[in-house]
Amino acid sequence: MMKMLLVDESKKVFPTIQSLFEKEFDISRLEPELLKEKMSAKDEAPDFILFVSMGNIPDTYLKMKEMRQCWPKTVTILILPTICSQKELGNTVIPVHRIIFKPCSKQLVMMAVEDFSALLSDSLEPRQDEMILCCLLEFIGANMPLLYVSYNRVMPLIMNLCKKVGYDWRPVKKVFALYLLMLSRLDEEMLNGMMSGEKRSPSLLKKIYEHIAKMVDLLRMDEATQDIADDLKYVLKKFDGSGFPSDDVKGMDIPASSRIIRLLFDYHHLLQQGKSTGEALFVLDQRSKWYDDVLLHAFIDILGDAGKNRIRTVYPLGLTTGMEIAEDVYGVIDSKKRKILSCGEILTEETIDYLQRHSEDILDITEPIKISDALL
Repeated sequence: MMKMLLVDESKKVFPTIQSLFEKEFDISRLEPELLKEKMSAKDEAPDFILFVSMGNIPDTYLKMKEMRQCWPKTVTILILPTICSQKELGNTVIPVHRIIFKPCSKQLVMMAVEDFSALLSDSLEPRQDEMILCCLLEFIGANMPLLYVSYNRVMPLIMNLCKKVGYDWRPVKKVFALYLLMLSRLDEEMLNGMMSGEKRSPSLLKKIYEHIAKMVDLLRMDEATQDIADDLKYVLKKFDGSGFPSDDVKGMDIPASSRIIRLLFDYHHLLQQGKSTGEALFVLDQRSKWYDDVLLHAFIDILGDAGKNRIRTVYPLGLTTGMEIAEDVYGVIDSKKRKILSCGEILTEETIDYLQRHSEDILDITEPIKISDALL
């Protein structure tokens, strides 16, 4: 049974964590003020640490950094009940495997633990080359936060997607790790352009491919690494054959590892732009012929309801029939607040006509209305 350590500055979470994971983990609780003593004791490292932080960002950053240095192999999940998004962290990149922002739901915590539990369970006896790659990425990531964030977000997704479609995840993990190591050799401007969520121009992608191609040529010189060379070569290739390199390879002739990494890395890039899960998958779904449909649909499926719908806002004049309301809509009628539309309601012509005629007078609806768009 794997060991889980909970450090809870809120002093409220332990009963919930225990009820969620007591059948799968040996759970222990540590008072925050005893953390330094625990680390200095050099006891056996836990498999998981759940840290609930109520402090300021600089203090939290230092605590997480010390924990990672003490227990480098431990999966660290940081729960921030008082912070709503990555934007509130500013330029601070906290060195943990996953951050859960407010609202910190049970479902988000369970998904985070499940992602990394699977990764740990299948990695109990890693091969030496895999261990070296992981250590290199941990070392490089300490000085390249954008690369570190990408590694920790995409690696669990690789495992879950591969299991969903019946692929061996280990070769894909190795290709992705090598791909990130190659990107780490880019200059700072190119690396930021590739990893930060900024728009990636064709000229930038061409330069990155040329950089990768040099390593591909070296890997091709040894029979043991020829297959990996092909996988790396086609990471920037789209399913329809466009992209890099400019050759005739397309569709299922593109290696599976390349197709998986292209999809998941593009998803990561969209999240870096500030898009939600649903918004990011909506964009991927609209990019006709960029991705393997089987992989894309499986990926949407494993992300659950959050990945199957995109939430957007529309003012009353932009409403059309068939739209689904994403949350209850209230208006003011005769000085009293009343529900006008219910979450999940499908708009009809009559409803839209009524809203458009009265949105600014009788109803007093001054905000746009949230609409849910199904991706598939």
